[in-house]
Amino acid sequence: MRPIIFGDEGRWEDHASLCASFVFKIHIKLPDEEPWPAKMPVVARKSNSYLVYTRHWCEPEKYQLISIMTPNAHELARTSFLSVLVDRAEDFQNN
Repeated sequence: MRPIIFGDEGRWEDHASLCASFVFKIHIKLPDEEPWPAKMPVVARKSNSYLVYTRHWCEPEKYQLISIMTPNAHELARTSFLSVLVDRAEDFQNN
């Protein structure tokens, strides 16, 4: 079971480099925000803050947190910041 501060998980399917670099995002609630109701389905838990991580392509048990995008994660996801996420993920993948 996920912590109540974790929401829906996904990828940027329309961004090939992020997908190729195994970058994922989880909607999160910050400490100063009200948590989602306990009975709310995970897929319905959306926010404007993301925890962004990468999973190693060859060693899938290894993960690296690469960003906490807040505030305005949705707007930030439409900028060149996504290339920063790719660079961070690739650094992890290659080491």
